[in-house]
Amino acid sequence: MAYRFGLCLTFAFVLSAGPATAAVATQDDFFNDATLQEVRLVLSSRDWQTLKDNFGEDTYYPADLTWNGITVRNVGIRSRGHATRNGVKPGLRVDINRYITNQEFLGLKAFSLDNMYSDSSLVRETVTMKMFAKMGLPASREAHARLYINNEYAGAYVIIESLDRTFVERVFGAQEGNVENGGYLLEYQWNYPYRLEYLGPGLEAYAALFKPQTRDTDSIANIYGPVEDMIRTINESSDANFAASVGRFLDLGLFMKHMAVESFMVEWDGIVGFAGLNNFDLYRFRQSGLTQFIPKDKDASLAFVDVPVTYRFDTNVLVQRTMLVPEFRQAYLDALRQCMALAGEPAADDPRGWLEREIERQTSLVKPAIADDPVYPYSFDEFLAVVDSLIEFAQRRADYVTCDMTRMDDPSAPEDACSGVVQQ
Repeated sequence: MAYRFGLCLTFAFVLSAGPATAAVATQDDFFNDATLQEVRLVLSSRDWQTLKDNFGEDTYYPADLTWNGITVRNVGIRSRGHATRNGVKPGLRVDINRYITNQEFLGLKAFSLDNMYSDSSLVRETVTMKMFAKMGLPASREAHARLYINNEYAGAYVIIESLDRTFVERVFGAQEGNVENGGYLLEYQWNYPYRLEYLGPGLEAYAALFKPQTRDTDSIANIYGPVEDMIRTINESSDANFAASVGRFLDLGLFMKHMAVESFMVEWDGIVGFAGLNNFDLYRFRQSGLTQFIPKDKDASLAFVDVPVTYRFDTNVLVQRTMLVPEFRQAYLDALRQCMALAGEPAADDPRGWLEREIERQTSLVKPAIADDPVYPYSFDEFLAVVDSLIEFAQRRADYVTCDMTRMDDPSAPEDACSGVVQQ
């Protein structure tokens, strides 16, 4: 898969930046997770208070954005998030061209500043997205940052690349990102515990679950007709024809790789989440018509070491039926082995695996920002404790997964047969 990184500096952007900075700054610099970024927003203090007081609303407010000596004026910011929305440390969406048509920042039209309010480590999301990328799957670029509001430190955040047309063009190419005839990006909207059951021929049921992020002015038939067709086929195709029939809509081997990452990293709120499907977008390609799952919001990952690799698989129609096809069951197991190999890969000068080193690297980087965070919703001791638990996850998860994969070949073995592995 070819990744494309664009550099687009708007007229307003160049005027506000020093010539040397504007000439060299790129998206890669902004999402560089080897350094703790610094993002500054300046807006009316009244607007900021109103945003916090009304954090459940999606009202935009004008602000000036500064990063690395570069200022973009009149961007739009609003509260974002679902369960993590709050008025103490708001998550923010930054819309670069909300008020000025075609305004961009390093070629970006938007990005998020995630408060990671439910994750005391601030690294579950960022580490998991790096695993998706290492597995060759498209994933948002992310970096930790200190956020300043009106020159006052507002806390430690994570900068997250938006899943939008700019993202589509970067990961899938310019033709897919074309405004008029590119592909369809649909954001899953959690409304109730849904597990890919067929909802009937009415397209309104699918429109309630999937919000178009591209091609949103197309007809409801163009947007949702293929979604209804895909989900009906997932549910109603015969066992003998399942792989061929569903294969017209999904690359099932690729889907199994996605599932392997979520399973190995123990994503508690993903495709087989505790409350049904959650935290993904769908992308339907313009020519092939194939659909691909795109991961997002992985702050519930790295949950527990001893979670079976098929946990809750029987709750999701697509996952359950795909696992019954020997070819794709094997693809899933092979992808799990690939995850383990990547997680355990040592460095030239460090025998520890990549996953352990990456968790330690990221938590060490963000540690000073958390220590200074005036609205961090946990104690610093809790941060240190969760870091220890994540390191333990990195050290023990592969051993547990290896045991559990062996257990899968023994129908008589109980699901908790490997629980003792993590206690050794």
